[in-house]
Amino acid sequence: MVEAGDTPPASSSIFRKVIPLSISIRYAASLIGAALSLTTAANAVTVVGATEINITSAGPTYLQVAELQAFDFSATNVALAANGGSATGSSTYDATSTPGKAIDGNTGGGYYTDTIFHSSGASAGEFLDVTFAAANLSSVSIFGRTDCCSYRDTYNVQIFDAAHNVLFSGTVDATNAGHVGTLTFDSAVPEPATWALLIGGFAMVGMAARRRRTAIAA
Repeated sequence: MVEAGDTPPASSSIFRKVIPLSISIRYAASLIGAALSLTTAANAVTVVGATEINITSAGPTYLQVAELQAFDFSATNVALAANGGSATGSSTYDATSTPGKAIDGNTGGGYYTDTIFHSSGASAGEFLDVTFAAANLSSVSIFGRTDCCSYRDTYNVQIFDAAHNVLFSGTVDATNAGHVGTLTFDSAVPEPATWALLIGGFAMVGMAARRRRTAIAA
């Protein structure tokens, strides 16, 4: 027992110093955990190194695509023929509805007034395949037909890398009034706020560890 006026034992002093340090460490750990959680949430869907997009009808029914756009994080439409994109398809309804019409930059959806890709058959085997230089994608948009049969414009979409690994698989619905459906993806690089949390958390852990060693040495 320590009487009034007595000097408290060294262990008591260390105890008082270590407790706040442990709280600091827990707080720093919570910052790091929050940053990692933000990174996971923000980047839950990333498409890195994409080279190919395959589209089929979700019907199945006739496959009709006015335009496919695939943007990278520099806002370049890598699927566009003018940017090196190439398109192939299972079939064409006639000579005016070839696969290349889906990447010519014309988003108009009129079969006769614009240029769209249209398959000759309505089976599940009909497809549109677009290849391009490897890119990290920020979005993919599919424009549907506007002058007829927009109920057909629901699509199955698969995105592959150069090794043909599936990077994304899902559906796009362009049956809305705007006749366009869009998928958006996140950057694989953490946002600045996430970096700030991570750096701050690790800095606090380092400072707390140094203070703890000083407290024990004292």
